[in-house]
Amino acid sequence: MSAPPSTLQLIVGRSLIDAEFRKSLVEDVRGTLLKEGYGLDDETIVAIESATKDGHRVRSFSDAFSAEFLSRGDYLA
Repeated sequence: MSAPPSTLQLIVGRSLIDAEFRKSLVEDVRGTLLKEGYGLDDETIVAIESATKDGHRVRSFSDAFSAEFLSRGDYLA
C-alpha cells in the first residue's frame, strides 16, 4: 500500500467513531472514499475492502471501542 499513514489513520479513526461513515464504508468502500475526498491508490482500496468485508465484525469492534472510550470520556461521539 502506498497511502500515507496519516490518511489511513484518519479513515480508521473516523470509522471507529463515526457510525454513519462506518456504515457507508462497509456498504461501498470505493464510493464512500471517493465521496469523502480520500485519494487512495487501488491497492490500498482493495486492502480496505478486504478489511471491511465482514460488516458485522467491523461494527462489533467499533461498538466495543466506542463503549470503552465513551465510558472513560476520552472522546465525544
